[in-house]
Amino acid sequence: MNELYRVPALTLLSMLLIVFALLYLQTRTTRRLLWLVGWSMTVLRLAMEVAGARSTGIGFAVSNASMALAPLMFLGSMSPLAFKRFPKILYAYVFAVPLVLFAVLISLYPQPHAFVIGLLMLCTVAVVYVAIVWNARKNILPVWFTLPFSIVMGCAGIWLTYKEEYFFVLYLAQSSINLMTGLLFAAALRRFSPGVIFASAGFFLWSTPVVLDVIFTEPGPVMLNISRGVNLIKVMAAVGMILIVLEDELAQNNATKERDHRARVELERYSHIDLSLLSDVNAEASYQHACEVITEVSRFRQAMLFLRGVEYPFRVVAHAGMSDALVAGLDALSRRLTQAQIEQFRKSENVAVEMGHTLLVDLRPLFIQNDALESLGYFRSHVIRLKMQTGVVDGYLFLSGLKRPEEPLRADDVLPLELLAARLTAMREHNALMQRVARSEKLAGLGQLAAGVAHELNNPLTVVLGYSQILEETLEGHPAHENLSLIRREAQRMRQIIESMVRFWKASPVEHIPVSVTEILHDICRLRRADFNRRQVELELYLPEDLPYINGNRNQLQQMFLQLVNNSLDAFDERGSEQPKTLCLDASQTEDVIRVLISDNGPGFADPNRAFDPFFTTKSPRAGTGMGLSVCYAIVRDHGGEITAHNLQPHGAALVVQLPLLRHRPQNEMRSEIVVR
Repeated sequence: MNELYRVPALTLLSMLLIVFALLYLQTRTTRRLLWLVGWSMTVLRLAMEVAGARSTGIGFAVSNASMALAPLMFLGSMSPLAFKRFPKILYAYVFAVPLVLFAVLISLYPQPHAFVIGLLMLCTVAVVYVAIVWNARKNILPVWFTLPFSIVMGCAGIWLTYKEEYFFVLYLAQSSINLMTGLLFAAALRRFSPGVIFASAGFFLWSTPVVLDVIFTEPGPVMLNISRGVNLIKVMAAVGMILIVLEDELAQNNATKERDHRARVELERYSHIDLSLLSDVNAEASYQHACEVITEVSRFRQAMLFLRGVEYPFRVVAHAGMSDALVAGLDALSRRLTQAQIEQFRKSENVAVEMGHTLLVDLRPLFIQNDALESLGYFRSHVIRLKMQTGVVDGYLFLSGLKRPEEPLRADDVLPLELLAARLTAMREHNALMQRVARSEKLAGLGQLAAGVAHELNNPLTVVLGYSQILEETLEGHPAHENLSLIRREAQRMRQIIESMVRFWKASPVEHIPVSVTEILHDICRLRRADFNRRQVELELYLPEDLPYINGNRNQLQQMFLQLVNNSLDAFDERGSEQPKTLCLDASQTEDVIRVLISDNGPGFADPNRAFDPFFTTKSPRAGTGMGLSVCYAIVRDHGGEITAHNLQPHGAALVVQLPLLRHRPQNEMRSEIVVR
């Protein structure tokens, strides 16, 4: 009957145990599982005491084992260190085995014989050894405190075991564990909240009875009150731990709301970025604005945007939050990489998926000796690809300098950036498509007009040509003969212009066969070799050895490439001859097309967007009609390809021709050689 005073504490702890079980079922974590097991052992210990299990036997052994396990579960939940082996075994589990064995032995053998005494000493030594190893590792509490504490308590436990004070050894272990647990609660959570105060204070007070046992050696009213107080302290610690769980969930909910709010604000700021300027000459200002907004509202302090370039696979178009040295280092990295190197690196283990479509890239394998990025410590970066619907990567968004690095990167941190990248890619695709459609409609309309004009002018031109030829033959030697010849030549030129304009209306009915672009480019270079030498133009040819064939008309393609080379040569006549002149022909295979780059370091286009407009020319009226590039556009269109014009930095111009590959290459395909002059 003397143990009935424990019934209220047992009832309260049993109710709180149900709460711990519900909390564990809600979120199944290791910490909550250990708390549930610990309080289950505490309730079992109280229940055995109420049942009168105070003498030698199985019940007494279960009671003491529960008393040893309960505080150890709480300690293990706050210090989840494990042996550095597979599988993962917590120190708390290894610590529990000899401790529980010690509690069972002293419960079953109140007067142990020599063999049991030896086992008890071995258990004590094992407990002390695990405790020292456990506390020697870096944890929340400093090692300079935990290691000496475990050594002192361990030595005391070994001495008491030697003196056969076995139950006092068990109480000492329980008090030491509770004291360490209270310190871990305060050090790990680091907040002045009711839950932390109740839990820490509860474990501190739970560790004091062993001291009071030394002071009050005889049983009496004082020790009875102490026992009752200890039970209330257990309830206090349990309530504190429940409050900690509720406080953590409340803090997590508040953090989730804050992240949601931050994500909404971030998405709103991104939606205000005007991407309609991407089709304008000030497109880079829009890219720059996007990078600046990213560094302002996202988790990253640094942003850089790479887009597919003309001379190089990718080029830097905008950046924010980066030093000039870092920008120069990344720009140099993008310039020296080829498309093949990029594809090979993308498939390596240095590129890992962080989350969603965001990659974590280790750039160190791409460094060269004395690389500027290495000296700047720029090794890793988060990367979002700008991938078009066709599967072609149009660019990369580099993100680095994580704000609040102590917080892990979450999905809601990168989702707005991925949506911005997708929107940017879609807008670029849309603008490119609209430009192609507008150009095609404009040239098609011009072709229809030319067809009508040709129908009406062909008969008059035929009459003019016929009578001018008759008069030219009749008046041979007459002073007007030269004027008649001029009339006939200009009439013929008018007919050629009309025929060229008709090409925009419908494709020429010519036969397409497998054609080698490499052979055509070599033929053109041999044909214009004298002009290159006369104009002192350095020719650079970069042709792969095994460039696939395309399906096309050799004469038309030769005419098209010859016109493009002539256009670059003519551009040198518009600038002084004091600077070196370079013309580059670079053919390569990209995806399922042959890509031919014709670039020069001349003055560039007055307006690249109007380079293929008929009659648009910067030359003198007698130098040309402005139909050359328009005819090239029509030929490329007839072959199912694309041609674009670009200005290079700081000066120069480039024409990019893309022609679809032939599905099946001919058996007698010849390999071309790399020629560099």
